[in-house]
Amino acid sequence: MKRLVSLLALLALAPAANAAEQGLARPDFLPADTQIMTALEASPSVAEARAMLGAAGAEARVLAAGDHELSMATTLDQRRIRGAGDYSEWSVQLSRGLRTPGKRLMDMKAGEAGVGAARDGVEDAVHQASLQLADLWVAWLEAEARANLDRAEVATYARDVAGLKRRVALKDAAPLDLQQAEAALARAQAQAAETEGLAAARRAELDAGFPGLAPPNPPGLSAPQTPHRPFEAWRTLIPERSHEIHIARLLADRQGYLARRARLDRMPDPTLGLRTFNERGGEETGFGLTLSVPLGVARRSATADRQAAEAAAAEARWARMVREVGRIAETDVIAARSGLAAWKEAATAAQATEVSGGRIQRAYELGERDLADLLVARRQTFEAQRQELAARARANAALLKLALDAHELWLQEDHE
Repeated sequence: MKRLVSLLALLALAPAANAAEQGLARPDFLPADTQIMTALEASPSVAEARAMLGAAGAEARVLAAGDHELSMATTLDQRRIRGAGDYSEWSVQLSRGLRTPGKRLMDMKAGEAGVGAARDGVEDAVHQASLQLADLWVAWLEAEARANLDRAEVATYARDVAGLKRRVALKDAAPLDLQQAEAALARAQAQAAETEGLAAARRAELDAGFPGLAPPNPPGLSAPQTPHRPFEAWRTLIPERSHEIHIARLLADRQGYLARRARLDRMPDPTLGLRTFNERGGEETGFGLTLSVPLGVARRSATADRQAAEAAAAEARWARMVREVGRIAETDVIAARSGLAAWKEAATAAQATEVSGGRIQRAYELGERDLADLLVARRQTFEAQRQELAARARANAALLKLALDAHELWLQEDHE
């Protein structure tokens, strides 16, 4: 909670980071940073990660304290010696196991590595939640924009039908034209009903994942912006800032410390005790030291071998994570670069189709083209606009993922 309050205060007081420093200009269709961070911190996955951080801290304290505790043993006897009488006797012993040199250091290092991994786990949970939010947000805006586009198509065909009805009544247009326009309207209405449902479903998904974040009226999905940082730089930046790699490294270190601890544990810890006793009703008293050492070696040897294997497996997981994040960085760059290029081509095609449709509209009004040509041109225009919208959404989603995997935008405090 303190971290959230501090971050919200920072975001409220400080201006947005310079776009050149971020590498990607902040899209204007996103909510305010304070709203986003509040929503991310309220995510159950982040709450789980914070609870695990508390558990890791407790585990570190357990390791630092060790397994050995002070124990007390006492006896109380009643002795009867024939011809000498009855005597009360007792003894008390305090004992504690002692960690041999080096073990406590390994325990503490293992605990610290676990806390570090859990701390990074909280940041990674925020990262994963931010990726989910970005996907849901862009999908919702795309669905809403698609629904608006389909409603505009329905309105266009509805005007055509209304006008043709008047013309048919005045014997100025053929009934076949009216039937064609009504068929186009029915098709557009069916498509609009489907996209209305899709937009409602996307809104429901967003509200379920991040309640209260989406406004009543969705913002427009703006054109994607080319990153200020060269694409090649993102390939190395993403692995450098990866929480997943850092977590895997810390967990591998932890397993390494535990393996070294297990090797040291082949030499068993002795138990040292202090004993006092009172016998024959106080006629005999004394103090003494006790020392006990476990003699079994098979279990300790097997435990050391198991810990060594787990340490090797953790190193392999770290190496695998390095490759996996490298692959993610590569695919992020490819998706962002290709998404931008595809959107530019789709935008050009949509503009050209709109110009062509306008010419056909004027030709129809002059009687040089029939209605069938006009309906085909309009359908092509709306379809080109839908393709541009889909390409715009894909490009924005890819750019957001690129920036978030590099821990910029909502996560830039991680590397500052």
